[in-house]
Amino acid sequence: MMRRIALCLTSLALASPVWAQGQPQSQSPSKSQQQQQQPSSPASGGSGAPMDLSKMGPWTRKPTNEARTRKEVEAFIKEEDAIMKRRDFEASLARIDFPMFMATDNSQGMPTSESYDRQRYTQIMKPFFDQTPTDMQVNHNLDITVLSDSLVTYTDNYTMTTKGEKRAGRNAGLLVKREGQWKWKAFIEPGWGDPSPTGVGGSGVPQGQDTPKQ
Repeated sequence: MMRRIALCLTSLALASPVWAQGQPQSQSPSKSQQQQQQPSSPASGGSGAPMDLSKMGPWTRKPTNEARTRKEVEAFIKEEDAIMKRRDFEASLARIDFPMFMATDNSQGMPTSESYDRQRYTQIMKPFFDQTPTDMQVNHNLDITVLSDSLVTYTDNYTMTTKGEKRAGRNAGLLVKREGQWKWKAFIEPGWGDPSPTGVGGSGVPQGQDTPKQ
């Protein structure tokens, strides 16, 4: 989308002088006509100067070391698995750049999405986090796209094994780097839009089960 915006701005910048040259020269327009006929400048700063596309846009933020960034992202996701296994919700929260965007769908194919602040995210996600199987093993098959040194998207075709059962799934996400640390910014995974069939108590544990010891 930003590429299309940049192309449109470039076209406007190039077309404006041509448009002006095509105006009749035999009669000097009045001041009001000049104001009405004056073409709008492309996106500009306070000075009214055209945007300098040599100083902004994706071509100015090319990755400097994609291999290193990929390794950092792989390590980040692996560490998240360890955090989930030990049910350290506060550690997980510290790795999120709020607001956090999340999207899923339900068994009827109805998509839902929402942007979560810290409080809302905690309210929704902590009960799930507290039920993370301690024997969970996850194998990731990551397809990482390094947009810049601070923006990364990925898709993950993973397998998860718990209680002897293996399940395969796919998700996607956006990571951002702030002050040298990678953080979650968006997470998309299908299949979580239906109400949970199991009653959950205030501890976040299915009814009838004891709260796990930390």
